[in-house]
Amino acid sequence: MTAEIKHLNTELNDLKSLSKMWINPLAIYSKEVILKNGSTVFGKIIYQDEKTLKVETLIGYLIINRGDVVRVVDNIVMEEQQEYVPEQIRDSYTPPPMPKLAEPRYVSSSPEARKAGKKYSANCVLMGNISEKKDTQGNVIFTGQIKNIGGRRADFVKVDFVFRRNWSGETKTLTTFIVGTYHTFESGITTDATLLPGAVGTFELYVPHSFGSFIGYSYVIDWMEYE
Repeated sequence: MTAEIKHLNTELNDLKSLSKMWINPLAIYSKEVILKNGSTVFGKIIYQDEKTLKVETLIGYLIINRGDVVRVVDNIVMEEQQEYVPEQIRDSYTPPPMPKLAEPRYVSSSPEARKAGKKYSANCVLMGNISEKKDTQGNVIFTGQIKNIGGRRADFVKVDFVFRRNWSGETKTLTTFIVGTYHTFESGITTDATLLPGAVGTFELYVPHSFGSFIGYSYVIDWMEYE
């Protein structure tokens, strides 16, 4: 009798989890493809080229024209809120991939100038992973390191965190500037959020308990370049 009850409980958990996946697709897939027509596709990008994307979704494979894509968001689901994975898909389930690094921003808006001067532009990227810890008061602190692998100085380097508050799509953005090298501009303004070529800076984002719960986040590294 005990074994039968345990088996029935397992079956019930699997059914509940399968129903949750349809409500919360990010429990399985971390990619959110936002289209120009306002719709959103949740899935895993298994192939992409200059013209199309092939996305694995809960309803099968979709071929999406790249021109119809507004942007692709990587959602990082908090570890303590990850969903139970049923036995039916456990063998094929893989953890969400690490988020892509932000595309470098250049002084020139000309594609030709970007290509020609890419070696001499700033390019700030994340080193390793973003660490997360929670203190005794329930506040969450995110920390990490940013490196300028480009050939120019990057100024006012910051990391924008976009927190997903719920499954209906509500988000809130918090920003933190890195602590890097001090630099004084001709205007007299001094900042410590500068990274020279090859330099590494640190960042820390404090999310107070009053911020409320969130189910995941994405991030973008941003900076400016001055002569």
